[in-house]
This record gives sequence, structure tokens and C-alpha cells, in this order.
Amino acid sequence: MKKFLAIAIMLAASISASAQLYLGGSIGLNRNTSENETNLTIAPEIGYELNSKWAIGGELAYNYKYDDGLSTNVFAIRPYARYTYYSCADNRVNLFVDGGFGLGFGKAKYDGKSSDTVVLYSIGFKPGVSFKVNDKFTLLAHFGFLGYSGGNDTAKDAGYPETFGFDFSSMNLSLGMHYNF
Repeated sequence: MKKFLAIAIMLAASISASAQLYLGGSIGLNRNTSENETNLTIAPEIGYELNSKWAIGGELAYNYKYDDGLSTNVFAIRPYARYTYYSCADNRVNLFVDGGFGLGFGKAKYDGKSSDTVVLYSIGFKPGVSFKVNDKFTLLAHFGFLGYSGGNDTAKDAGYPETFGFDFSSMNLSLGMHYNF
């Protein structure tokens, strides 16, 4: 056990020393008052920069959706590979695209009565922009989604439509930050 702990500490120290690991997350909020709809997403994130162009990571996301008496709570895992295709201002501002997939499970409630399990899935690309504030903090934003998303019949009944193509709406806007180790 002591050897395992010593190896884990050395591994964590070596990753931290190379300044390639990052922790952070993003949040997205959309409220449509005319249709009495609310959509909230909180997505903590961990990632690893492989080099100046590529990174891999994942989000563990929570999504709450309310639509006029119907509410859903979904937890999802979303691994991705990030490619930075444009950098300027000494790599302080970067344009990137995340390619990945997502799988989520949750419950829907209709007027307080619980339903069957909601299953959501997606595969596609999310463009974004990042701004490196300093060596430790990076602000970022994702906007839009290009790909396929769908779900089981319970998810469709709960207002998660099956889509394919480019969706550039406020439902696909999230703001976040990373702490770089």
C-alpha cells in the first residue's frame, strides 16, 4: 500500500510540474419566459494538454430542464479531444474545437410524478474560444454544436428532440474557466 501511495504522489507531482493538467468547468443557463422554459447545465471538467495543439479531457455534467410542469434532471459523462486551430497574442487567445460524445441518464417528472429513465446521447463537435488570463487561469466559451444528439422515447417526451446538423442557439452557449497546474 505504501508503494502504491508513493507512486501516486510521484505521478501527481510529475504531472503538476509539467503544467499540462487542468481542472475547471463551465455553466450554461437559458430562460425563455414566453414559453416558461428553463435550462441549466453545470459541467465540471478535467483535461490534459498533450501539446500546444491537442488536449484530451472530459466533463461530468448535470442538466436541469423545466418546461411548463415537466422537469428533468440528467447526469452525463462527455469525454472529448480538443484541437486548437488558431492562436494569437502569444497563445493568449485560442480558437478550438472539441470533438467527442456524451451519454446521460436521468429522470423526468410530470406534475410531480416520476417517469421512466431518460437516456440521452450525442456525438459531434463544439467550437470555442479561450483567453489565457495568466499562467494559471484560462477563461473559455463554447458556442454551438455540430453533430447528432438524441435520446430514448422518454427523453423525446421530456422535450429533448433528436437533432442532426448545426445548432447555434443560446441552449449551446456555455462559459467556463480552467485552472492550469
